[in-house]
Amino acid sequence: MKITNENFIKQLKNKNEYALEFVIRNYGGLMMSVIHRILYSYHEDAEECLFESIMKIWQHINCYDESKSTFSNWAAGIAKYTALDRFRKLTKIEPTVDIDHLNIEDIEHITDNSLFDEFFMELISCLNDEDKAIFIRIFWIGETTEETAISLGKTKSLIYNHISRGKKKIIANNPHLFRKEL
Repeated sequence: MKITNENFIKQLKNKNEYALEFVIRNYGGLMMSVIHRILYSYHEDAEECLFESIMKIWQHINCYDESKSTFSNWAAGIAKYTALDRFRKLTKIEPTVDIDHLNIEDIEHITDNSLFDEFFMELISCLNDEDKAIFIRIFWIGETTEETAISLGKTKSLIYNHISRGKKKIIANNPHLFRKEL
């Protein structure tokens, strides 16, 4: 049977190894680019991370829901979180505080302990303390917006509003980093 864009998901669910080859051929480059963005200084681990991501797709294909996302987004998400897990292991970043009890006042304490790189902290320095807490939870720790909303006692839409306004503020305060070429 020939594997195509129309049948590869069904064939993956049927554990057809040719469908896995199709995924590697058609989505491997996308996944590798996502992995390289995270593991940019760990070249030898990037390829191993790709294979680990492919195996996760193989093992968890039944979790994929076409109504929620495209396969490319789903595969890129798996690659991203696999790479983040590997990055955390490689850099041995262990949280010094329980993020479920993270207070806005704790942010300065966390940054003093060098858990966050200087660039990230410089970017979010223009934000108020509440927005900093949201950006740290979502963009550094890797929480979902839903997890952040629950832990901060806010709605998801309010978290999205904070993120949107925060991004605009970061861009406005760093125009040299976000210059649009015409």
